[in-house]
Amino acid sequence: MAEADELTALVASADARLDTATKWGRLAFTLDGDWHHWLCAIATPKSGVRLVFHKGVLLADPAGLLTGSGRYVRELTASTALAHPEEVRALVREAIAHQTELLD
Repeated sequence: MAEADELTALVASADARLDTATKWGRLAFTLDGDWHHWLCAIATPKSGVRLVFHKGVLLADPAGLLTGSGRYVRELTASTALAHPEEVRALVREAIAHQTELLD
């Protein structure tokens, strides 16, 4: 799946310290092996490839790329992510900064 591969490379380019592993049926990214506080993952359902941020609600999103209404998770389609590489790298870096934070 070329789109998922491109998205994987984009996320990985945000920070060389990222760890990857297949978790929960998705390719997930974290730092320092902290899978309890994973950062983001690439979901590949039949409906289309998506980049999912575990704590996306905590991220500033000035470009308005993220969608979702759950308590924490926000996502964007692969096509949107690939069309906005700098914004996605910024989201990944911000996810790193908020890795262990929770809502009040």
